[in-house]
Amino acid sequence: MSKRGLNRGTISKIKKEGSTNNGVWCTPGKKRKGRPKLILDDFDKCVIRNKIREFYAVRKEVPTLRKLHRVLKEDINYCGGISSLSGILKELGYKYKKCESKRKVLIERHDIVVWRAKYLRTMKRLRETGKPVVYIDETYIHTAHEVNKCWQGPGEPGVSKAISLGEQYIIVHAGSREGFVENCLLAYKTKSISADYHHDMNRENFTKWAKEKLLPNLSQPSVIVLDNASYHSTRINKPPNSSDKKDTLKKWLEDNGIEYPDNALKPELLSLVKRNKKEPVFEINQIFEEHGHTVLRLPPYHCDLNAIEMIWSLVKRQVASKNVNISAKDLLPIINECFKNITAEHWRKECDHVIHVEQKYWEQDHLIEDMQEIIINVTDSSTSSSEEDNSVDLSISSKDSSVMSGIEYLESDFSYGSDQGANE
Repeated sequence: MSKRGLNRGTISKIKKEGSTNNGVWCTPGKKRKGRPKLILDDFDKCVIRNKIREFYAVRKEVPTLRKLHRVLKEDINYCGGISSLSGILKELGYKYKKCESKRKVLIERHDIVVWRAKYLRTMKRLRETGKPVVYIDETYIHTAHEVNKCWQGPGEPGVSKAISLGEQYIIVHAGSREGFVENCLLAYKTKSISADYHHDMNRENFTKWAKEKLLPNLSQPSVIVLDNASYHSTRINKPPNSSDKKDTLKKWLEDNGIEYPDNALKPELLSLVKRNKKEPVFEINQIFEEHGHTVLRLPPYHCDLNAIEMIWSLVKRQVASKNVNISAKDLLPIINECFKNITAEHWRKECDHVIHVEQKYWEQDHLIEDMQEIIINVTDSSTSSSEEDNSVDLSISSKDSSVMSGIEYLESDFSYGSDQGANE
């Protein structure tokens, strides 16, 4: 043992390390005594889960770590800190992440599932014909559409964010795997600052664009995909409703060759109208079909099946990157330039992505259908014929006649119509 309390072995190791590493020594690690890990039993874990559920269901509050920590200290005498509580929540399977959209619930509504199945089936058949698929949509860009972050430094403030959104440009366009349809861009300025551009788009503007810009530039019969916004869904053969007078109801029934009692009440006339209403005929569908095109309407809440939705995000990112202290009157040339920068390669990538999403929906819907086909039969294989008649069949089958008849009704009633821009 040396005078300083180090044994010879330690000194030998230090000298060896210095000679091996050219006179460089590593700082020896320090042993720190950590805080003992908080151990919770199953009861305490169950209380934590129930408290989180109580915040959402009863209190109608978001359970932050501080709020949850305070409540648990009172209820189960939780003695850990906020950071340890965060670790416990992760162990229990909780994640602090972006909130889910209600769209996931809406797209699994029965009528939407039927609409989606019909759409996917029709799209698959039309793709096999080799017709180009043209996607149509509308969007908007505010004159104050700028980047949220940029490099800044001493004497260089970067981009100055506008206080108000300012005026906005309504944009209408169409495209396919070959890129944007040429000479088809429509961009016009409106003074509205509403976030919902549907207020500034109407049937007259859209129909005029379709006749003057889209149709003359489609070189061959195509499949035109569009959503169910109100200005896409003006009906030619719209039946009367409860707000119409009895004379209007009677005239509609007479025009369609439907008999009714002379002394029929208005509810009776309405019932006859509902039972005999025909498949909707939309004005824009008729215009496209007269020129040899096929119209396919997206299911509500399925903007992920429209390739142009992804193209919008590419264009808007480019506009934001170039909109550096630009005046409102100078924004239109920038918008036109950014549209020119979107190539056929961009479109092919997004169209392939949409095909992939369609395939995912097929797999998902078929999986759900397979799960509904499970049949639980509690009878034994040796059961006699009389016993088989009394067997318990707990099947939930989509092939049941009553279910199928319901689906047939839904296909006729929901396969067409307006979802008032639900895809946006």
